[in-house]
Amino acid sequence: SRLPKLRLPVLATHSGLAAMADQAVILARVAERAERYDEMADFMKQRVEAGGALTSEERDMFSAAFKNALTGRRQAVRIAASVAQQENAEGREGNSELAQGYRSKVETELRGICEKALGLLESTLVPSASTSEDKTFYLKMQGDYYRYAAEFADGEARRSSAEKATAAYASGMASAAELLAAHPIRLGLALNYSVFQHEVLKETQEAVKTAISALEARNHLGDLADQDQNDAMLTMQLLEDNLNLWQQ
Repeated sequence: SRLPKLRLPVLATHSGLAAMADQAVILARVAERAERYDEMADFMKQRVEAGGALTSEERDMFSAAFKNALTGRRQAVRIAASVAQQENAEGREGNSELAQGYRSKVETELRGICEKALGLLESTLVPSASTSEDKTFYLKMQGDYYRYAAEFADGEARRSSAEKATAAYASGMASAAELLAAHPIRLGLALNYSVFQHEVLKETQEAVKTAISALEARNHLGDLADQDQNDAMLTMQLLEDNLNLWQQ
């Protein structure tokens, strides 16, 4: 089937960093349509490095690029670990070692993507955020990428990434207090923070508290525009689903 047309903005005639920023965003849109997310992430990195605050659309593109670059790799690591465990249990140690080697290769790629995203967040996006919404968004993302790094690390590396994720999420929660209670970014932060508390820190009771507190925003959905209400309700449903699992 034919893809719908990708409508790109007309490239501005100005020169210098502003032109570089425009070009990077256009190329990122093309890469996204082509599902080449590693390149999309590289183009959004160029956009950040060109300077100037990201628009809300660019901010979402930056997040989507790195998230999609990671998604397949996170799944690949889990599958390789499962295969290695199964092969070892069935006495095929050579096969298990091959699967472990493949897992290590993908984990190296995963760490590289996390480090690239975190470098941009910590050096530029978080320090230059001028609104509570932007700051909360970027701190949430910072916490997420330290969480991803912690998921597949061991020992000191896992502890260090978990500590940095905790600090970023906590700073994000403080910044989010300035947003509306039902703001989708505030709820998304609470969702991801609670998942981190449950899965990485193994602090399920704290995760439950975080989720329950976030769900108190039900009474404030009327404060939002229609689209934001829809986004908020979807996130609340995920929070409720998690609560049902954690409280069984």
